[in-house]
Amino acid sequence: MMLGKKLWSDRFSNLPDEVAHHILSFLSFKELARVGIVSKRCREFYLSLPLVYLDARTNQKRAELMSFWDRYMFHRGDKKMQRFYIAWRFSTSDTANKVCDEHFRIITWIYNAVRCKVEELDLNFIVCGMTTFALPSCLYQSQYLKSLILKCTNEMTLEVPSVSLSCNLRYLQLSLVKIVDERVCRWISCSCKCIKELQLILVKGLQNIAIKSSSLESFKLVSGCGMDLVHLNISGGKLENIDLNWSFGISPDNHSLNIDAPNLKALKWVGLVLNSQNLGKLMNLQSAFIFLQPKVNDDLSEVFGSICRTKILILNENTMKAMFKQSSMQAPLNDILRLGLQFTSFSNDLVPIMVFLLRRMCKLNILVIGSEPSISNPWSISQSSSGFDMGYWKLQDLTFVYQLTELTIDLSNGSNEIEFAKYVLENASNLRKIVIRHRLGSQNLNSVVRKVTRCKVISRAIIVIQEIR
Repeated sequence: MMLGKKLWSDRFSNLPDEVAHHILSFLSFKELARVGIVSKRCREFYLSLPLVYLDARTNQKRAELMSFWDRYMFHRGDKKMQRFYIAWRFSTSDTANKVCDEHFRIITWIYNAVRCKVEELDLNFIVCGMTTFALPSCLYQSQYLKSLILKCTNEMTLEVPSVSLSCNLRYLQLSLVKIVDERVCRWISCSCKCIKELQLILVKGLQNIAIKSSSLESFKLVSGCGMDLVHLNISGGKLENIDLNWSFGISPDNHSLNIDAPNLKALKWVGLVLNSQNLGKLMNLQSAFIFLQPKVNDDLSEVFGSICRTKILILNENTMKAMFKQSSMQAPLNDILRLGLQFTSFSNDLVPIMVFLLRRMCKLNILVIGSEPSISNPWSISQSSSGFDMGYWKLQDLTFVYQLTELTIDLSNGSNEIEFAKYVLENASNLRKIVIRHRLGSQNLNSVVRKVTRCKVISRAIIVIQEIR
């Protein structure tokens, strides 16, 4: 038995560091500690792991765990660390002194990680009582730290770093924390000179977010009901991707959005229409995903004036209806190559709207029409979605159909979708593929196949009929 153990140890000890570390990455830290006592070489592997995970969300022996990590970080010394992940639960049953002690221990481990030139720090806290948390200033000043993630379950207030603390962060994500000082925006704008990606997920406390960065390339914001955000201003010459999911429970009369990103390539905007929104001139936009909930009197002309040069456009039903208003449709849509439409069903009131859009897209070659019954609006399923047959579509003389190469369409209980699919099959000479999808109960599969096979298909397109659940 001892011979086998020694043989295993010798073979393992002779492995290159990166290979040994990869093997050890599949073990729990308790198992790693056991490996560390096998031999001097195994201990070196154990104390030089590039990826270190500390998960104490369910551990009950917290005093023993903290002592263990104190010893580990001490013996590790300054061996380089790539990623340090801490998941910790602060309990309401703990006394104030115990919470302060745990806070102190975590800060000490972060100090040690900075000494080990940590590149990625991921903090995941479950907070039940502790209200504030301040990261050590040495962390922000580390020239090696590239990524910082701070997530919190329940509310925790993060103390804002000083604007004078310059850092080399490339990636910053703050999630479910509270920030009461708007100087955090100044710190990101002025001190994070190398930042490329910023994510603010359900951050409370900030009514005004103003980010102006010369290095930022990607920005994501999630702000839901109960959040405090009123005004959002984002500016950057290198910004290529903006992802906004912004909703609120009160009137949007005083909410505003301003974007200054002339080189933006991808825009995703989900939420409510604001009282004031300025997207700027997006001359390099490649894709726009716009899922808004406009009111009857909302004018989206400025929005669509900004995104009209995009190559890929994806819209939901309410945004489509808003586009149909003449005031919102002055801009041409000649550059769109791919169009995605999402609605509850291809109802009769949507057919003229889609015709109006398709007439403005002469270069369109990929069209995706998806329908999904709405849980919040079940009445929408019962809207009439029959009556626009092949004859109607032929009368529209839609020039885009001669450029179309791919069509994906979901069927509902009506006939509008299948009639449109038949029109495409008989007129799209460059069509390469068509996918017709139907849900259980929408239409009989044999009926769909029969209708399609009767078409005088003008191209050699691949025809796929799918049943989706």
